[in-house]
Amino acid sequence: MNQLIIKAAACCCLLFLPAGCAVPSASNSHTGNDSQSAKVSADKSDQSQRKLVSAKVIKVIDGDTIKVRLNGKEETVRLLLVDTPETHHPRLGVQPYGPEASQLTHHLLDGKTVDLELGLGGGRDKYGRLLAYVYIDGQSVEEELLKRGLARVAYVYPPNTKYVDEYRAIQKEAQRKGIGIWSIENYARKDGYHPEVIKSNKNRAGKPQSAPRESSFEPDKNGNCDGEIKGNISSRGEKIYHLPNDRFYKITKAEKCFATEKAAEQAGFRATKN
Repeated sequence: MNQLIIKAAACCCLLFLPAGCAVPSASNSHTGNDSQSAKVSADKSDQSQRKLVSAKVIKVIDGDTIKVRLNGKEETVRLLLVDTPETHHPRLGVQPYGPEASQLTHHLLDGKTVDLELGLGGGRDKYGRLLAYVYIDGQSVEEELLKRGLARVAYVYPPNTKYVDEYRAIQKEAQRKGIGIWSIENYARKDGYHPEVIKSNKNRAGKPQSAPRESSFEPDKNGNCDGEIKGNISSRGEKIYHLPNDRFYKITKAEKCFATEKAAEQAGFRATKN
């Protein structure tokens, strides 16, 4: 009889759940797992929203423009949200750091197959060029240009503003370092590039009043420097830099990259003896 009474009481407790009979729910006991599952779901949702199409790069025109073969058709692609200095503009000619930006895009994309995240709202500019975010092996080309100080955030027009906050944060860091286009005061502005400031900064002796700051940057995951000077630290702590035409340049894994020998020497590196 006592056992029957206990079982009946337990059943009542489960049916009506008074405060004294509350039991922990399954969801409460797995809060950590649910949180992790929600994060994974959010990540998958974000990836699904990034719709990518593959295209073969036919030609790199300049830092921010390439030609690709997409769906059997040749297309000119303009990188979204960035602008690099000109290299062969009919009116503006070659602008400072234009060749460097073009060189980086060549290095990243020549002959490669890229992923394009096409722009919204028709995805073309007034010249008929396809607008897209460009990726190579999961790496954003826009971000690489901004990181090296070889592009500015520009042409921010809705609805294609998806990554503008991230790009501006990267640009801000390049500005802080004073590298590339940001090494020349007032050269890169909201309305474009102003090479004339270089001429206006010359003193009577014809020398720049304030030379651009020398730049350095981090190597990629394989220790390469995009054809720039490699700074290597030996097991004995010796700091040595290697020029692109040095004997051991290709097999050297860099700890630091430099735009000029002067920048390498200022950082405490010496030239290799080969």
